[in-house]
Amino acid sequence: MRGHRSLSLVCLVGLLAVPVLSLGCSAAEGTPRGPDSPGGPLVLELFTSQGCSSCPPADRILTKLAATGSSLAPLSFHVDYWDELGWPDPFASPAWTERQRRYAHALGDDRIYTPELVVGGHVGMVGSNLVSIQAAIAKAPRPALLATTATWTAASLEIAVTAPADAEVLVALWEDGTKTRVPRGENAGETLGSDRVVRRLVRVAAAGARGTMTIKLEPSWRIGGAVAFAQRADQVITASALLPR
Repeated sequence: MRGHRSLSLVCLVGLLAVPVLSLGCSAAEGTPRGPDSPGGPLVLELFTSQGCSSCPPADRILTKLAATGSSLAPLSFHVDYWDELGWPDPFASPAWTERQRRYAHALGDDRIYTPELVVGGHVGMVGSNLVSIQAAIAKAPRPALLATTATWTAASLEIAVTAPADAEVLVALWEDGTKTRVPRGENAGETLGSDRVVRRLVRVAAAGARGTMTIKLEPSWRIGGAVAFAQRADQVITASALLPR
């Protein structure tokens, strides 16, 4: 691995011997469901970077997870702390780095690293370790279904939702099918593809409040969909809903 970061900026090499294609038809199999209380999708957040040589395998796993159906809501957050090492990731944002830091604090971790996958706000792990990911998905409590009203237009997403008393509601919009030729950094010479790349993350409603919002879409984005989720102060995601476009 090239470009190793020290202390809090660690790029961990995942267990790459685990075959991506071993993913079953339903990665959420075994997650509790109530027959009369349909659940929302389990939110999976991958913190990744085009500047990290260990991240492409994790990106490919996330794409496989996204194809398993509506029981999962995988999201890809590109952090910016690799940008200084030769390649500025075009999808990176300091806001995504800060989000990862909040998870590290909540989960009792003393560093942030890539690739990291956070499952439901409950637990984090190396994002290329498929065995650990599948086990965490199977054990994670299923979020409740978040009641939302959403309308897509060519230029916007209009959403209305009432947040639970103990959690604010966020909406993440993602882009699929991105392709980037990387000329510098650890992945120099590679063309990297990513799905579920988060382009916007907005708070629609404070805890216990009703919220409505119109989220404008940039014309250059190929937005594939969105997910709304209720997240408590301890970062646990308690309710969610897919907002297909």
